Amino acid sequence: MVSIAGELDIATASYTRQILLDAVRTYRQVIVDCARLDFCDCAGLSVLIAAQNATHAHSTTLLLRRIPSQLARLLHRSPHRLCIEQSGSLAAPVSASCMGGS
Repeated sequence: MVSIAGELDIATASYTRQILLDAVRTYRQVIVDCARLDFCDCAGLSVLIAAQNATHAHSTTLLLRRIPSQLARLLHRSPHRLCIEQSGSLAAPVSASCMGGS
């Protein structure tokens, strides 16, 4: 699991992108916990989209968990689809809905 805290913006995008891409290359499922994310702009959204796009080449999945309302609004406006966990429990089977896109 990758936990993102603070701001995901132009200042942190490069570092976060590398962390997420490394995780996608290494694990079959990458869960990104966004509970402590305070802010995400379009640079931050591009990081999440790049990680999602990389999952296809590496046969893995990316799942966002506990997204704050600001990120949810951003995802709803995005033409890209990112999967959001519907269950907060690691013990429960994971179900997801995908936000964005058509």
